[in-house]
Amino acid sequence: MPDVTFAHVPGMKAASQVAERHADGLSQDEFLSEYVANSRPVVIREAVKHWPARTKWRDKDYLKRQSGHHRVFAYPHEYLDAKADNEAGTRELSFAEAIDFLHAPETAVGFVGTAMPIELLPDVGDFRFFSGPVDPAFFYHDIRYFLFRNAGTTWHYHPMDETLMCQLIGRKRVGFVHTLSPRPHAIRNMFVRGTYYTDPTAFDGFDNSGHAWFEATLDEGDALYIPPLWWHGVVPLTHDFGVTAPVTWRSPLPVIADTIRKLAAWGGGLEGVMPPCGARALTDVARSLGLAAELQSAAKQGKLRVQQEAPPNLRSLWRDRAPAGNRAAHA
Repeated sequence: MPDVTFAHVPGMKAASQVAERHADGLSQDEFLSEYVANSRPVVIREAVKHWPARTKWRDKDYLKRQSGHHRVFAYPHEYLDAKADNEAGTRELSFAEAIDFLHAPETAVGFVGTAMPIELLPDVGDFRFFSGPVDPAFFYHDIRYFLFRNAGTTWHYHPMDETLMCQLIGRKRVGFVHTLSPRPHAIRNMFVRGTYYTDPTAFDGFDNSGHAWFEATLDEGDALYIPPLWWHGVVPLTHDFGVTAPVTWRSPLPVIADTIRKLAAWGGGLEGVMPPCGARALTDVARSLGLAAELQSAAKQGKLRVQQEAPPNLRSLWRDRAPAGNRAAHA
């Protein structure tokens, strides 16, 4: 039920538009100082219009030839932030089988999220407005692929790291509200419990005063900058096969320091699952900033988990494929 991600959230009925820029008119200095430094979302029109993936990945046989042997998990619903709900009906398939599943007319809703098809990296381009240098993200792979059919994502936030959500095939609508809006625990409980997804009355009696809700529409070739600590939900505007590619990198040190302090003070804490390399890097950075105690407090409040084994290391492959002078554009 992709539409209920917004339909049952009253704040989205009068949401303001996220700022918009065109990629050709946005410099790196402006992008970093106006948006990244201030953790301010922005739609960047035609940011990835030149990526070969936008045309090549429409051909399902091409995707199957390139990466069909990989094993992935296919989900017969949209991405649900509640893990137990999200695992329902999951099947392990070859990437080729998953592509057929997402193209089948009888598939009403479905998605595959993966970082595995490294053979597809040559089809990914750069960003004209951003060429680094940057460090790898704490939580996420440098690039992931969200392949979908009529599927969005329920409300969630990224506790760390910067994201450019690159819309390659299909269109989407994204809603925003900051985690530290008025009465942050009330809205967190609403989104974490996920009752709004099935209950249209879940927000009845919710005090929406003082909350600033935003929305953005992404067309093919656009990118959306998503800073840390912003709740966001995603609804598909097209119902056939689509592809979104989130590209992530580590926040600048002042943003990391501000994020750690906010997570510790908020009480929501640092939650999620981190790879061991990211956990070590975050611990080292927090210590260098004099925020080791605040990080420990945030991790305890949010019940942060660290994976016992690191996932396949794709970072070196991702970075090594980029030209030396332009590697950060792919970070």
